[in-house]
Amino acid sequence: MTAASNFRQKTHFMKSWKPQRPPSNRDRLELYALHKQSVSGDAPTSDPPSASVADKAKLTAWRSKMGLSQQEAMEAYVVECERQVQLYGTRDDGSRSSAGGGGGNSGIGATTSSSQQQQQNNNQHNQQQSSGAPASSQSTPMYHSTTPQNTPAAQNNSNNNNNDDDGVLLCPRGLAAIPLLCAAASESRSAYLARLQVTHPSNGWWAKQEPLCLEVNNPLSIPEKLIIGIACQIERISLVVSEYMGHGQAVSLLSPRVLQAFLWPVHNVFLSIWILWILVCTYLGSMVSMSQTLLFGAKRTNTPLGRLFLEEILPAARAVESLCEQHQTISVRMSGLALMPMMILCDVANGVVGRLGILVGSVVFVGMGACGWWYWLCVLPWLAVCSVCLAVMSGWCFGLIELSGN
Repeated sequence: MTAASNFRQKTHFMKSWKPQRPPSNRDRLELYALHKQSVSGDAPTSDPPSASVADKAKLTAWRSKMGLSQQEAMEAYVVECERQVQLYGTRDDGSRSSAGGGGGNSGIGATTSSSQQQQQNNNQHNQQQSSGAPASSQSTPMYHSTTPQNTPAAQNNSNNNNNDDDGVLLCPRGLAAIPLLCAAASESRSAYLARLQVTHPSNGWWAKQEPLCLEVNNPLSIPEKLIIGIACQIERISLVVSEYMGHGQAVSLLSPRVLQAFLWPVHNVFLSIWILWILVCTYLGSMVSMSQTLLFGAKRTNTPLGRLFLEEILPAARAVESLCEQHQTISVRMSGLALMPMMILCDVANGVVGRLGILVGSVVFVGMGACGWWYWLCVLPWLAVCSVCLAVMSGWCFGLIELSGN
């Protein structure tokens, strides 16, 4: 099958795809850019004078693919689609979208979920009528050469006017990755050691990671890159140690599993620190976006207050709550406890929205967050350093356990 045929089939699928979790803004722009490069070639070098914030973001993403041939872009689009489907999953038609979940019985989450579902049903019904398909038809939509502004169908809540601004969602990619990071942190010591035995030093897990909160070239992503970089070096030590320790090596008395077991708690703690950083960045980023909207208006910033609550604040609060569940590892649960003030502030602000309106709730959210600056910038970094020290101390125990087993 040719690249063009695969591309058309994947475009068909993505138009009807309904993810379990809302894809991040960055992933949506990646699909948009690859599709535009596949269909139209290189992007224009300058922005139109009347381009909105969303239009400029799309053009910037499109220009990042400049130089790719249309066949290469089609192949990259197919690969990216498969990655996102695996990452975000596929929900059943009868299940609820997670974008507005967790809001309780009052506030944004409760007042908008039913209207969004009704709007989706109306849009699907209108599309079926316009195409002549019966209401129960599950046929694949026809292919069009225009680039979809909002690829997954579950998030397409706009009317048939194809408003471009609806194509860019605000949900950060980091929030969608938190369940995967929690699963990685739950890896047992025996499974961790077994994985290291079959992993090449150049193919480590941390070496494949990249910043999730901001673009890689953004100076503000330096702390996240530092977390990933330190963890990558620790993992590399765990992987190359087998070349110098063990039977027939320079240090034959010790098995490499001893040092790997010593570093296992450090690996888990850095995963928890990364989760903590993602949630703090989401919270502070929401504060900044909300402050800009309160000062300059939603039309100018293209970030409505309601969407900030739905797609950033409430999902972040529910993510913190999930960190404290009993099945999580101790390091992840400690991160959840450290972030409990953030969850409380988000829920309090959402409760104010349900009683006094979105404007008052937004002011309360920004005000309470600003008053707690010392907690985000002083207490949490201190707790992260302490957790690394505790991981090093507990690592001696696991190293001795592995040594006694040999």
